[in-house]
Amino acid sequence: MKPRKMTLNLLLNRLTLALALAAQASWAQNPDDLPLYVGDNNQFGEIRVWGNPTMTNILRQWEVGIMEGGQRGLRFVDTLPSGSAAIGPLYTGVADLGVMGHHVWPVEIEGFYQVFGYEPLQIVVATGSYDVGAKMPGNVIYMHKDNPLSRLTLEQLDGILGEQRTGGWDGRNWTTAAARGPEKNIRTWGQLGLTGEWADKPIQVYGYDLTGSSFPFSIQRMVFKGGDKWNPNLRESVLNEVALLYSPGPRPKQGCDELLENLSNDRYGITYAAAQCGRRNPNVKAVALAAVDGGPYVEPTKESFLNRTYPLVESIYVYINRPPGRPVEPKLKEFLKYILSRQGQRAVAQDSGYLPLPASVVQEQLRKLD
Repeated sequence: MKPRKMTLNLLLNRLTLALALAAQASWAQNPDDLPLYVGDNNQFGEIRVWGNPTMTNILRQWEVGIMEGGQRGLRFVDTLPSGSAAIGPLYTGVADLGVMGHHVWPVEIEGFYQVFGYEPLQIVVATGSYDVGAKMPGNVIYMHKDNPLSRLTLEQLDGILGEQRTGGWDGRNWTTAAARGPEKNIRTWGQLGLTGEWADKPIQVYGYDLTGSSFPFSIQRMVFKGGDKWNPNLRESVLNEVALLYSPGPRPKQGCDELLENLSNDRYGITYAAAQCGRRNPNVKAVALAAVDGGPYVEPTKESFLNRTYPLVESIYVYINRPPGRPVEPKLKEFLKYILSRQGQRAVAQDSGYLPLPASVVQEQLRKLD
């Protein structure tokens, strides 16, 4: 029995080491660059969490982790029906912390503002996934494989996907800083420098329906600078609810597969979708993006998502009610410090979905808690 016990221990040690190495490989930098959390058991009470059900696993890891890390007096009550149920409970007083897999929408902020007269405090706690569909992957821009172009700037992408506008939303505020005229519309491939048969061909835009999907909202926020006017020739596809994918009967076609199928049949089209969808269609190709004219142009890879150099990378958010000029409630501050610590971000790296934050982003978020 003794040799077998040693063999099992050796296997467990190797498995532990393999998991640790795999987690470290998914970091954009050395995890030791992040602050180590050390608790002193000085926080007590209940923290009520509402929001996104896809965050259930990582929330459990954070909650167990902070208690094991020196805050055994904390207790957590999680109610996770939907990311849309993150902000409402904050301003109705039934939640202490809201978790969302997408950036808060202006109408959600407006509800909070109408109750308190200020906006909720937003903390970025992780990067959205690279290629895990349920964990908020960033948008990747796709063209037909025959298209000679391989890169675009965000301004060019705005010209293609968007339309002239009088302004855009910055949080709950409408600002004319996002305004632009029709001269920046890009409607043919020749306007992007293509010649020959491509020069006069109109660009056909494919995208998700605009009624309630976070994916087009991300394009509006990041590319249109808060504007919400799209190219009039946009052809929309429905983003199926997750519940439909697991309901009895034939599995419905996912919205992203429909988008890319339409694109694969249209040499002059363009669309956006998650990376795992693009891999399933050999007739489309991903495009490198530059945040500013002149580059650098960044390919959509896991590395560029990890270091957040890809311009359309997504974030995972926590929202709390912090009155301006007032300190963050101590137990919430302690929990957020743990989430942003070395241990908290290591849990993100081991989650096999969301991606951990670079140290520079962690420091920026920690400063919000002071």
